[in-house]
Amino acid sequence: MRLPLALAIALVLGPAAGSKAADDFVVIVHPSVTGANMRRADLAAVFLRKATRWGGGIPAVPVDQSGTSPVRKAFSESVVKMAVGEVVQYWQKQMFASTPLRPPSVKGSDAEVIAFVAKTTGAVGYVAPDTTLPAGVKALSLID
Repeated sequence: MRLPLALAIALVLGPAAGSKAADDFVVIVHPSVTGANMRRADLAAVFLRKATRWGGGIPAVPVDQSGTSPVRKAFSESVVKMAVGEVVQYWQKQMFASTPLRPPSVKGSDAEVIAFVAKTTGAVGYVAPDTTLPAGVKALSLID
């Protein structure tokens, strides 16, 4: 008798207790990128150029949206754990480091990000959650 009651409580409370609000972006990758999900910390490493290859060995090619884009704000805060201004400062420092790193390319719209990701092996970007994705890209689920 206790087990069904505990299960019923878990079903009612479980999803609400453990879930986060949905992200205000969808991560997309070129079909050459294997897998269906990725940890946020690993994706942040790709966008900060601390990780430069995917698990299959192909180069990781991140692409950002405009610094004024609400999608970039949501992505930066949720994945990179920095405000957009802090990310810009990070890249300014990296460009003058002894071994300079180049920041990701920046595109002005969801459509431009999708076009770039679709034609670039190893590319990864993000778009608004209501964007229709064409066959040339796939969505990645994020794991905390």
